[in-house]
Amino acid sequence: MNYQKLILVGNATNDAERKTSKSKEVSYTTFSVGVSDGKEKTTYFPVTVFGKLGESVAEYLKKGRQVLVEGRIQVDDNGRFNVIADRVTFGPSPAEK
Repeated sequence: MNYQKLILVGNATNDAERKTSKSKEVSYTTFSVGVSDGKEKTTYFPVTVFGKLGESVAEYLKKGRQVLVEGRIQVDDNGRFNVIADRVTFGPSPAEK
């Protein structure tokens, strides 16, 4: 059995952006999450969200807002990774903190 699950908690580093595939068949939303190690280092994770969840993320997720992402890692042929989100939970926005 194979199983993969990734959980990230960090801040959105950009506004979520709604996109459509080149074939115009699939729409999706992308954004990036910065996760700090609590010291000096921050790691940035590109995230892709599909379906209705992607629509909600595109509407509500703005730069700086805290976010929890649950998903899996996908690696392309060039070795670049992307997080495919199954669940996205919004935390407070910078103004609410």
